[in-house]
Amino acid sequence: MKNLPHADIVIVGAGWAGLLMAKELGLRTPLSIVVLERGPGHTETEYANGMDELEHSIRFSMMQDLSLETVTIRHNTNDRAYPLRQYGAFLPGTGVGGAGEHWSAVYPRFLPDVF
Repeated sequence: MKNLPHADIVIVGAGWAGLLMAKELGLRTPLSIVVLERGPGHTETEYANGMDELEHSIRFSMMQDLSLETVTIRHNTNDRAYPLRQYGAFLPGTGVGGAGEHWSAVYPRFLPDVF
């Protein structure tokens, strides 16, 4: 096993929250920071030429393939872990960017009670 250099902080997930946290900690502290992400980054050309809402919002191409990788769920520590076999509200994505990468810019209108 390869030993990597020491890091003071490890952030799991390079989505909006993870990258923002890494940026802020990097600017405000002398700590060394590592951000871990699974899956690839994407280029502007990939977005322009090959990605659309059907591919991502309907076919879930940027989501974890549940037939290849098992995601388990349990409601408390005493429960047995059961495999997640279909997508619901929880959409585990892959690739740099996290939920911001595959949310498809779908944002519901605010309801009157929000104001």
